[in-house]
Amino acid sequence: YINKELILIGNEGIIVAINLMKQDIKTGEVICQKYSQTMVESDVIVPDVKPDIKKVLEISGNVCITQRLIQQDKVFIQGVVKMTVLYVPDTEDSGWIRSLSASQEFNHSMDCRGATPEMQLSAEAVLENFDHTLINSRKLNLRCVLGLGIKVTHPLILSLTTGVENNNTIAMKKERLRLISGTECSECQIILREQLELPAGKPSIGEVLKLTAVPTGTEICLMENKAVAKGQVRICTLYTSEDDHSIQFMEHTLPFTEILDAEGAAEGMEGEAEYSLSDLYFEVRDDNDGEARNLGVELVLCVNVRGCEVTEIEAVTDAYALKGGLDLSTKAYHIEQLLDNSTAEISHKDQAQLPPMLPKLRQICDVNADARIERISVEGEQITVFGTIHTNILYLTADETVPVSSFNHISEFSQNFLVSGAGADTACDAQVFLNHCSYTLSGDDSLELRFVLGLNVKSLRTGNTILVENMTPFIPEEENFCPSIILYFVQKGDTLWNIAKTYHTTVETIKTLNHLDSDTIYPGQQLKMITKQAC
Repeated sequence: YINKELILIGNEGIIVAINLMKQDIKTGEVICQKYSQTMVESDVIVPDVKPDIKKVLEISGNVCITQRLIQQDKVFIQGVVKMTVLYVPDTEDSGWIRSLSASQEFNHSMDCRGATPEMQLSAEAVLENFDHTLINSRKLNLRCVLGLGIKVTHPLILSLTTGVENNNTIAMKKERLRLISGTECSECQIILREQLELPAGKPSIGEVLKLTAVPTGTEICLMENKAVAKGQVRICTLYTSEDDHSIQFMEHTLPFTEILDAEGAAEGMEGEAEYSLSDLYFEVRDDNDGEARNLGVELVLCVNVRGCEVTEIEAVTDAYALKGGLDLSTKAYHIEQLLDNSTAEISHKDQAQLPPMLPKLRQICDVNADARIERISVEGEQITVFGTIHTNILYLTADETVPVSSFNHISEFSQNFLVSGAGADTACDAQVFLNHCSYTLSGDDSLELRFVLGLNVKSLRTGNTILVENMTPFIPEEENFCPSIILYFVQKGDTLWNIAKTYHTTVETIKTLNHLDSDTIYPGQQLKMITKQAC
């Protein structure tokens, strides 16, 4: 639309109409972005049907956020952490490894100045570390460090000045903006039920020690208030055999395609979906021959769907009058601009060495890995993501007195991305996915680990963006001006725009007069200019 103002300007008393061209754009202003850690703790009593604990071998788990809430200057996060403990029992006839499970709810609040209930909140949770204290053989204290990241965004409709209609007396500086507008986060559930069959050659199931399910999205397509989500769940099962209590491992992939409610979504929007495991149920079932070779599973996935739309527009960030005076009304906005959305698949290898105090390796039972992003650096237009892969290796030993043991290994990885326009004001939202993990024994004291990682990095330009809200011409004091040719010496930090603004000329006029092919200038350079000075 056009915003019109009729103002008398110039010594000649010419009436000039300023018709501001405006365009309304949906976007969001970042109010608060924070990261925090909290400790989640739980005391676990060993059930009567389970044997005493002699030694804890491994603690693993998953986290699910169940509620996100914004109040005045506060953000509240609620969720649940579910943990599985593998341990060596304190009796010889109870098998080599047993397991128990624990579930612990958590509440965490974070100060967020400027936040109000009508704003948009996105939050994610990551389990960073597990620890335990064996109080006695029937009681265990479990602890985990939980990392929480939040972003609060205020939805805005910006009325951006894109130009001036039919007026060649005003010079304008424009900046191309790539603004992101997002919908409210829609929380949905996906329930998957499947019967898993043991691979041929695997012994029947005696007891399931641990079952992990890791959901990964492969595609998200948005329609009017709907989202089509495609993905898969990688299910890993560790169990003891029915005949000799030997430790066995099997892996299944469960694909899914679901249509979800996503209020505010529209066709053409880019979609994002975050998956977490809310609940997991399983039971051992007999096959047609009466053998325990089937596993019935029910998975409840929590899915957070968000749609975003990227709008490109050239907005006026500065202006001045070539004739007369011009007052500008400007405003600073803390808005994010999308620079790039980069993806990469990383193949990573590392050698895991057995600690010298542990018994030698005889057979690997389970390799449990978790990939994390530790930090992101921006140098020039190069963005580097640094991360770690935390691996727990459960194995059978060559020592009959200690038949089962485990150890941890941390592997580092990094990946570079070249992003045009990146700099000191660039922020990154990054996600890493462990797509595949395998190993090869290198001897009785080491193994080679192989990982395939999926990496997604969204690069955003942050900081304040100054935008012109309005222009008001004014009549300067009466003076006699005569055309003059001056010689200007470029100073450090000068730009052609700033020089042209100072002398009420245009960038193109300076370039033409000095035979310049680009906007690049350097300190000490001499520039000829035609300007008007008081006679």
